[in-house]
Amino acid sequence: MNDGSVRFSPIDVPSLRTSIEQHIRTAIITGAFKPNERLIEATIADQLGVSRSPVREALSALEREGLIINLARKGYHVIQFTTKDIAEVYSLRLLLEREAMRRAIEHLNSGHVVVLQGIVDQIGYAAHRSEERNLLVDLDLSFHDQICHIADHSRLYHAWNSMRQQTAMLISLTSLTHSNYPEQHQEIHQQILNAMRERDFAQSDQWLTSHIREAEARAHQALQMRRSLVEEEE
Repeated sequence: MNDGSVRFSPIDVPSLRTSIEQHIRTAIITGAFKPNERLIEATIADQLGVSRSPVREALSALEREGLIINLARKGYHVIQFTTKDIAEVYSLRLLLEREAMRRAIEHLNSGHVVVLQGIVDQIGYAAHRSEERNLLVDLDLSFHDQICHIADHSRLYHAWNSMRQQTAMLISLTSLTHSNYPEQHQEIHQQILNAMRERDFAQSDQWLTSHIREAEARAHQALQMRRSLVEEEE
């Protein structure tokens, strides 16, 4: 339960609901709010210095993103991934991103390569700094987002974007298992980009598939680790 251990600072900006959404979304994705934790409107509103109405609207929007669920008579709770959830997210990512990769290679130009290389370089920077975990999640997601954009297929992108926040949450969760090998974050994305630059779909598809399947395996590992910790606390 959100008993005050996660603290927010008051905000005063024009787009109030958007800012509230971002505060809560960041807390969920980074793990400040734990899976299955209850989100209490009154507590969040008090910490942010706002009324409960925009908080309620923000929570409703985050429910549509798939980050929280509204349980009857129990209120809003952070989603708790199951083994099936993880399998579904990554199998759909694989299906969509492999096709996006094929199409992106057809449209790839030097400008796209510069943007993608910039993201890969930033991933290398963030991966070696534990305090940049939030940035690492954003950059990892941005790399795959760029490929889906370059593919120039609006319906494919819409389908991919519909699970964007759940993907971000899983990336954040699994990034913890790379703490002893931070170079891997940059290396795998560089390998994907190198193959794309050569317009070698077979090789880029191989690296992408390996990357997503390995990420899925780490997500299952992280889920099991979390379950073990919960059992120990009980």
